[in-house]
Amino acid sequence: MRPALKLGLATLAYSGLHSALASRTAKRLAAFAFGERFQRAFYRPFFIAHAALSTTALLLYAGRLPARTIYHIRGPAAWVLRAGQIAALAHAYAAAHEVGLARISGLEGVGAWARGEEIPAGPAAQGPERDPTSGALTTAGPFLWSRHPLNFSPVPLFWLAPHLTTRRLAFNLVGTLYLVLGSVHEELRLREAYGAQYVAYQRSGVPFFFPGVGTW
Repeated sequence: MRPALKLGLATLAYSGLHSALASRTAKRLAAFAFGERFQRAFYRPFFIAHAALSTTALLLYAGRLPARTIYHIRGPAAWVLRAGQIAALAHAYAAAHEVGLARISGLEGVGAWARGEEIPAGPAAQGPERDPTSGALTTAGPFLWSRHPLNFSPVPLFWLAPHLTTRRLAFNLVGTLYLVLGSVHEELRLREAYGAQYVAYQRSGVPFFFPGVGTW
């Protein structure tokens, strides 16, 4: 089997596992096994830790596969691409900050559990979320340019790499498709969670995924 195909299949398997763990079914099973309070406090940190470890494993596997260079950009043009990647990281941070870093990381729930307080429900998806004080959705900042900025942010990281190989191309294609399709699924979860509030946000003219491209 060709290395690019192997990596594409591995990325597809990774995406499927990530989606399964993000599902309501997985959360219900965790609540059944460990209790609702424990699940609310620790499922989100577990999910993030698993994502980090599985991503590392995928990248280590990718590094062992042979690859053929498609292009390798050097000099000032490469610096511009790297600057775009840094901007994508800043964009992701800004989106996470808008939702609430403690909430989206799961630290909010862990802190409430440690203090013996009522544990808030975890985020419905990757944002936007309902502000606990005002009741409004957190739709400022990057959420004015894309309804799924945290899912969009990795895409420039993928494609602005100055060195593109066959294995990176396979990863980029599958990863980008997964992020777009995952955002379609998130739309359904957010509409179910926030009803008319999220429908109004969908109809506000903010693009679905790529900034400046389509409002469906």
